[in-house]
Amino acid sequence: MLERLLVRGLGIIDAVEVELAPGFVALTGETGAGKSLLVSSLELLAGRRASSELVRTGDDHLKVEGWFRVDPGSGLAGILEEVGLADGDELVIRRELSAEGRGRCWINDDAVTVATLQRIAPLLLSIHGQHEQHGLANAEVQRRLVDHAGDHGGLLTEVGESFAEWRQAADHRASLEIARANRRDRLDTITFQLAEIDSVDPVEGEHEKLTARRDVLRNAARLRELSGSILGSLGDDESSVVDRIARAERDVEEMVAHGLPLAEGNATLAEARIHVEELVREVRALTADMDGDPGELDDVESRLHNLEKLMLKYGEPLDKVFEHREALVAEKDRLEEVEDRLEAAAGVEAAALEDFAEAGQRLDTARHRAGAKLARAVEDVLVRLNMAGTRLEFRWQPRIDDRSPLVRNGERVAFDADGVEECELLIAANPGEEPRPMARIASGGELSRIHLAIRTVLRSARPGGAVTLLFDEVDSGLGGATAAALAALLADLAATDQVLTVTHLPQVAAAADTHFKIDKVQVDDRAVTQVLELEGEDREIELARMLAGDEIGQSARAHARTLLGGS
Repeated sequence: MLERLLVRGLGIIDAVEVELAPGFVALTGETGAGKSLLVSSLELLAGRRASSELVRTGDDHLKVEGWFRVDPGSGLAGILEEVGLADGDELVIRRELSAEGRGRCWINDDAVTVATLQRIAPLLLSIHGQHEQHGLANAEVQRRLVDHAGDHGGLLTEVGESFAEWRQAADHRASLEIARANRRDRLDTITFQLAEIDSVDPVEGEHEKLTARRDVLRNAARLRELSGSILGSLGDDESSVVDRIARAERDVEEMVAHGLPLAEGNATLAEARIHVEELVREVRALTADMDGDPGELDDVESRLHNLEKLMLKYGEPLDKVFEHREALVAEKDRLEEVEDRLEAAAGVEAAALEDFAEAGQRLDTARHRAGAKLARAVEDVLVRLNMAGTRLEFRWQPRIDDRSPLVRNGERVAFDADGVEECELLIAANPGEEPRPMARIASGGELSRIHLAIRTVLRSARPGGAVTLLFDEVDSGLGGATAAALAALLADLAATDQVLTVTHLPQVAAAADTHFKIDKVQVDDRAVTQVLELEGEDREIELARMLAGDEIGQSARAHARTLLGGS
C-alpha cells in the first residue's frame, strides 16, 4: 500500500506531499490542474520511461518518492533477496531525473536500475488507464490476459524452451544444407590446395635452412677468398699463427727447464694453439663443399621460390602453411560426412518440432479452458456495470503459413515462442447478436467497463498480497446508474487493495473513503499544483462543482449531500 507520495519539480508541480490512507481514494480536479502529473509520478516509480520534458521549467531535476507498506503475502521477499536488498515491511522508492535526461533510482537508499524497479513494481503498484483500455483491442494483449488468468507461466516456459530447441536444431540443419549445396565447389577447392601444398612437400624448418644456404652459395667466391686468407695466416703458411705458437711453446719449455716459473704461461699457449687449430678445421670444413655441385645454387633458389609461393598464398612463416593444410584436411572430412550429419540433424529437428507441437497443444488446450472461464466471469461482473446480456468469447485459431514446417489438422500453421494459436476477443453487446471483434464495435464506455471487469476478475482470481491499484479515468463515457455501479465495484476492490481513482464522476468520488482535490493556483506569477484532502463542506462543494460546473446552486449542493449519504 502507498502510504506517502512526495513529488518535486514535475511539470507544474513545485512540491507536493500527500499522505494516503488504505481503501478507496478519489482524486478529482479540473482539467489541467495536474492530475495526469500525479499519475506520471506513480508511473515513474513503476519504472516506466522518463523524459527530461517532465522536469519543471527552471528546475535542474525532478524527484519522486513513494513510501510503500509491504504486505507479507506480496511475494517480494524472493526478488529483494535476489537483487541484494533488505526485506522489511516498508519500501521507499525514489527516482530522480535531471533536466539533461540523466536518471537515477533508489530502493531504501540503495541505488538500483530501472529494470529492478520494473520487476518489483508489479507487486506494489498496478496502473490502469485509457491506454490499457485501448490495448484490449490488441490480440497479443488479449492472449496475455488469458495466460495471466489461467496461470500459464509453466506452460509458457515449456513452449518457449521447446521452440528455442527447435530453432537451434533447424538452424543447424539449414547450415548443413548450405554446406551440402556448396560442398562440390568447396571440395574442389580443398583438393586443389592440398595438391598444391603436397606437390611442394615442405619440411618443417626448411625455409630457414635454405635461406642461409643460399646466402653462402651466392657469396662463395668471397668466402673462398676469406677462408684462404684465414687458413694461410692461421695454419698453412710457414710463419702461420699455429707454427709461431708451437715455437713459443718450445722456447717457454726450455726457459722452465732453466728454472723460470712459466709453467702456467706454457699451458695458456697450448690452449690458444688448440683453439686456433679448431677454428682452422671448422673453416676448412665449412668451405670444403662450396666447390661441389655448380648447380646447387639454382636448385636452392628454385626450392625457395616454391616454398615462398606457398607462404605468399597461405601465410608465413612456413608453419602457417602447415596449419592451413591441417584445417583443409579437417574441413574435407566434415564435408565428406555432411550427408550423414544432415540426416542426423534432420532427425533432431523433427523430434524438436514434435516436442514443440505437443507442448503447444497442451498450452492451447489450457488457453481454451481459461479463456472460456475468464469470459463467463467477466460477463458476471458486467451485469453489475449495466451490461447484462453481454457475451464475450476468446476465439482461438492458428494462422495459416504455407512455409511453416508445423502441420495441424492437415494445414501448415505459423508458430513462435508464445505458441501456435492467436487470440481474438469477440463481444455481443446485446442478446441475439453475433459476437464480433471487440476492437471494431465496442464504444469507449464499453471498453472502460470491460477493462475494469477483466481487471476485477483477474485480481480476485489471483489475489496475492495487497497492492495499490491506480485507475486513471476508467470512467470515461460513463454516467448515471452505470457510474454508481462502477463506484460500487471500485469500493469492493478497495476491500482488499488500496484503490486510487482519478475521476470526473461525482458518483465515484462520493463513494471514496478519502477524497483529494488537485487544484492549480498562481504563486509568484507561476502556475503551481496543490493537493488538498477534502472533508465535510469542502468535499460537498467539490462534488457540487462536478455535478453543476462553476455555477454551484443549492440544488447541486443538495445532490452532493445525497451522494455523500446526507439528508
